[in-house]
Amino acid sequence: MMKQKKATALTLVLVMMIVVGLGTTAILQAMISYAQMRITTIEKIRAQYLAEAGIQHALWQCRNGDFTSPVTITTEEWPVQILKEQEPDGSYKITVTVQYPGI
Repeated sequence: MMKQKKATALTLVLVMMIVVGLGTTAILQAMISYAQMRITTIEKIRAQYLAEAGIQHALWQCRNGDFTSPVTITTEEWPVQILKEQEPDGSYKITVTVQYPGI
């Protein structure tokens, strides 16, 4: 009778340890995935802001008569390339490229 109680207790402890271990693993994986997703989102937002700043700079140049193209603006780490083309109707075609690593 005592051996049966010990065997049941051991089985229960092992099952509980497996359940807790699987739960902990799932929570840790979710936390790591969330952190990586957040970092990627922040990097994409930074790249978008750099491109928008490049567009604003190109518009400023076009309004002030500076039609040289292409222009490369070097930020802290990532170059922003601005390509401006004046269309025959007087409008402009502006293309901004950000060489942002990992995106």
